[in-house]
Amino acid sequence: MTSLVSVVIPAFQAGGSLPAALASIAASGLPSERIEVVIAPDDGQGYDDLPDLGLRLIRCATHHMATGAGPARNRAIARATAPVIAFLDADDTWEPGYLAALLPLARSHGAAFGRTRILLGKEALLHVPGGGQTALGFADLGRTGASFHPVARCGLVGPFRNRPAQDVLHAMEILSLVGGRAPLGATSYNLHLNAQSATAQAAFACRVEQAYREHMRAIETGRTRIAPQHGRAARHAFEAKSRLNRAYAQAGKAEFFYQFMKTRLAV
Repeated sequence: MTSLVSVVIPAFQAGGSLPAALASIAASGLPSERIEVVIAPDDGQGYDDLPDLGLRLIRCATHHMATGAGPARNRAIARATAPVIAFLDADDTWEPGYLAALLPLARSHGAAFGRTRILLGKEALLHVPGGGQTALGFADLGRTGASFHPVARCGLVGPFRNRPAQDVLHAMEILSLVGGRAPLGATSYNLHLNAQSATAQAAFACRVEQAYREHMRAIETGRTRIAPQHGRAARHAFEAKSRLNRAYAQAGKAEFFYQFMKTRLAV
């Protein structure tokens, strides 16, 4: 039986969180046997003891060590066989019914996104963009400061760069390839913060600021898949994210970036 969707998961020291991620895939509203999950280890582990929950699990080669989330995603994309690809990080989960809500939209429009819910333990810090919005555009990526994860036709996805915020650039490329806006389904991607999260690291602000500049230069010089007519909107989104990042760094508080954003968006 052929798979309807391939789910790409980069895995780094993810043995404790992957079972929850897989459980959320199994509860995504499609028959489990029609979902292919491609796990790309980036820590030398085989992840052979995971519960399959009826899903078709594919594991990429295990000899790669700390190559980065972008290269790991690319290895998983290369192994994916379904006509539609979805993305889930190993320490995140999907809301129940996630694929059932987004797959029809991705089939008809090329790509679709869910809202992003930021969770710190059981506390929902953010749920963006706000209710009532039915499409996602470049400005949303800059205004909210959040990452958004597409469900898209396989011909539209990848490759990912090997630097911070490569997932943001990839989302912008997907948006451009489907005309600048994509449907926003009535479901959510749950981003779980923990002590190992990138935004919890002391050097996060500096690292991501440099990455934003590099991504903007790539857009300006035509080294991305973003169409010329969308270049300005994409650069403006990165500039908005850069302003948020600088404000976060200047605040100097011992908190996650998304805790800072919760306060900022509430003003």
